[in-house]
Amino acid sequence: MRNTAPVRSSMDVDRLNLIASFVSVAEHLSFIAAANVIGTSPSTVSRKVSRLEDALGLRLFERTTRRVALTEAGRLYHAQCVQIFNHLADADAMVASLTSEPNGLLRVSFPVAFGRLRLSEIISEFLDAYPKVKVEANYTDRFVDLIEESYDAVVRIGALPDSTLIARKIASNRRLVVASPSYIERHGVPAHPGDLAEHHCLSFSHYSACGTVWRFKSGEQSEEVKVSGEFRSDNSEAIYETALRGRGIGLVASYLCSESIARGDLVQLLPEWTSTPEAGVYVAYSSSKHLAPKVRVFSDFLIQKLKNVPW
Repeated sequence: MRNTAPVRSSMDVDRLNLIASFVSVAEHLSFIAAANVIGTSPSTVSRKVSRLEDALGLRLFERTTRRVALTEAGRLYHAQCVQIFNHLADADAMVASLTSEPNGLLRVSFPVAFGRLRLSEIISEFLDAYPKVKVEANYTDRFVDLIEESYDAVVRIGALPDSTLIARKIASNRRLVVASPSYIERHGVPAHPGDLAEHHCLSFSHYSACGTVWRFKSGEQSEEVKVSGEFRSDNSEAIYETALRGRGIGLVASYLCSESIARGDLVQLLPEWTSTPEAGVYVAYSSSKHLAPKVRVFSDFLIQKLKNVPW
């Protein structure tokens, strides 16, 4: 009858010691070389490997007087053991990072307008709080590749299609339909999203498809309208400033236009409708490497500073 008792899987210190000797022999394919690296005798290494084989009930090496080779079981076991030691190294680094003082160069990428208007002061405060960190801030509306371009973190607005990133939401950001009083006086006020098709709309050329198709939601109602106009731009500030000059209706981020609306320089149109999808503001970093203290405190700092912003 087959034994169905659970296999003992305790990873005690003695077992790790045996595995460490096995991994060293597997990497050098020599008991002598492995013993030199570990700092013990070849006979001691050989005994440890034999004890491990006895515990597993399998031969891990084929031994002759001239060579040492991994068996099929040895190759499979070695691959798993290497992962175990890598995980242990990651665990050590993770715990060490909790007490490490943030330091070094932090390379970050910001959207142009949001970075200039909303993050410059925060970055200055961050440098005061963490004097051993230096910041290299690059401003671009292009979605940079964190790994290829060696960025530690990015701030992005809108959807995050890259599933390899860890993203933390730092603020909400509505996009508002706005126009200047002078434009409204000349062209009137749209009563429904569909009316925008008859107006001069200022579109964002960075996204060729969604830049000219605006989507809205009000309760259970959804509307989609294709807009057009005499001005397009890949820069959100240019669209905002063109709306201020009365050249058309813009779909503008609230962090850009909220103060102008409060002053009366712009008027919010279709206030009962919400632009979709929501354009949240995120700080993102790579999930492929251990999070450095400078990145962790930077993301925490942004969230703390932006969690109660009025826009």
